[in-house]
Amino acid sequence: MYGYHDRVAWIDLTRGSIEIRPIGEKDVSDFIGGGNLGAALLARMTAGRTDPLGPDNPLIYFTGPFTATAAPGGSRHEIISLSPLTGIYCESNSGGAFGRALKLSGLDGLVFTGASDRPVALVIDGGDLSLRKADDLWGKDVFQCDDVLKAEFGKGAATSVIGPAGEHLVPIACVAHDGRHTRVAGRGGMGAVMGSKKLKAVVVTGRNPKAVPLADEQGLAASTKAAMPHMKEALDIFCKYGTPGSLSNFDRLGNLPINNWRGGRAADLGNRINGLTMADTIMVKRAGCKRCPFICARLVEVEDGEFKTDGVVEAPEYETLGSFGSMQMVDNLEAIAKANELCNRYGLDSISTGAIIAFANECYEKGVLTKSSSDGMELGFGRPESNIELVRRIAFREGDLGRLLGEGSRRAARVIGGGAEEYAVEVKGLEFPMHDPRFSWGHAISYATGNRGACHLTSLAHAFEIAVNFPEIGLDQPANGRERDGKAQLVVHLQNLMNLRDSLIACNFNMLNNAAKASNFLEWFNLITGRSLSFEEFMAIGARGFTLKRMINNRRGVTRKDDDLPPRMRTLRKVGEDINFDVPPLYPMLSEYYDLRGWTEEGRPTAETVKRHGLEEFAATA
Repeated sequence: MYGYHDRVAWIDLTRGSIEIRPIGEKDVSDFIGGGNLGAALLARMTAGRTDPLGPDNPLIYFTGPFTATAAPGGSRHEIISLSPLTGIYCESNSGGAFGRALKLSGLDGLVFTGASDRPVALVIDGGDLSLRKADDLWGKDVFQCDDVLKAEFGKGAATSVIGPAGEHLVPIACVAHDGRHTRVAGRGGMGAVMGSKKLKAVVVTGRNPKAVPLADEQGLAASTKAAMPHMKEALDIFCKYGTPGSLSNFDRLGNLPINNWRGGRAADLGNRINGLTMADTIMVKRAGCKRCPFICARLVEVEDGEFKTDGVVEAPEYETLGSFGSMQMVDNLEAIAKANELCNRYGLDSISTGAIIAFANECYEKGVLTKSSSDGMELGFGRPESNIELVRRIAFREGDLGRLLGEGSRRAARVIGGGAEEYAVEVKGLEFPMHDPRFSWGHAISYATGNRGACHLTSLAHAFEIAVNFPEIGLDQPANGRERDGKAQLVVHLQNLMNLRDSLIACNFNMLNNAAKASNFLEWFNLITGRSLSFEEFMAIGARGFTLKRMINNRRGVTRKDDDLPPRMRTLRKVGEDINFDVPPLYPMLSEYYDLRGWTEEGRPTAETVKRHGLEEFAATA
């Protein structure tokens, strides 16, 4: 069991009991860790009718064999559960300090079951685990809660907490880590699941760390040292400007969403909110995940004015610059930074929150929502003040509109009616991230088939269609984003790869600009675990995990009818300066994709496919 402690804490919140159990060699062999291992537990513990906000839905934290080792980008963990936003499988990945601290506490993961009748926090102090009463924390925002816990357990403590949005069971609530230097498990409403269990926080004190057992510690150190010069060179510009540095280039290419996905280009707006402008204006310094050699995040401060921040806070990443900037036609970087601060403080997914507000703004523009039906608010694009007020109302479920928008754009559109579904851009209930499937037909397939809904991290296809190659599968140069031939096969490979990375767990950014290859991850995995997997065996584990998650979703009612794109992506070309993109030919690509996956026409893995992946255990309940 090299790479693992083989210890998972099972916390029954109904009874207030804690038990340490092994992972087991078979599960480690079949699923590795992270999202795939969490999916195996979730499949065993839930059924087709399990209520995502009920006590029978577990909340699962898992690290992976890369966590807290010398493998680059290994300061991460996954949170897995059924989503209260979509009703289906969900996993959410977070960086920062918490995943590393959890692994060094001598645990590989946490499984929360049941629900407490009063607020509690789990305290992990070396080898001691206990439930702390948390009535004093309930009602506090993310920053305040982190401050209290660090005052109690020391500045070196790592925290995982929910804010008001999670307490109010808002389906787009996230789980936040590291206080005001916030890293989040953002998507799918994991914060609401945590809130439904009255679990306010998990804190790891960091005392008495336990090193991860490694099969070949010297070999791992030598391999990562050899790879580091190339990786640092390849990621130099990325680290200098972070994800915001890509914004203007994405606008030029046609990947940036504009005006709730209606516009083609917004060069002037993009230049006012991109990473270069941030570096020249509100940026204070760079920051990053614990012990990561690539410092790609940044901290910002707005010192005065209407959008003054509460001191130095985490900067908005590319996704938030898109969701609260170009999507809203807002070119005020200070306003976007404030919206990001409030999402972090209240514990809201900034992607879904911004997308839902853009949906509401278009409903208002088209007269589907009015001032009277918007609780007296004047909505509209280019209005950062109303956007920020909506963030607060969504988090606290305040007013009819705040409560409705917090349910997600799919549910809100159905309630609003009057054609509002045309303005909701989501798949399976999860709002789009800030990458356009008309630019990337790979994302058209992966958004439609992603196990948690519309998610760019399901395949990271746009990166492989812009600047990343994949020689291990014959992709010697980046793929053409709008070329149908071979696209389904590429997406299958990329989804399998991303499932692997979410099990190891490895940061996605260390693949950018061809900094690291899949062969690097395989080498590090074998050195950590002592296994000797071939590349084909390695990728097969990714395929197994992806298939299992699909089986969970089939059990929840997902079939081909759900593997679709929203109306806007089926009908509206993307047209702007130097770009004229047709809507993606999803349905023929989807049929090819199903054949490659070994799924039926209805989108279910065949009996032969289930057997090939060794998933017969899960077939009876799928």
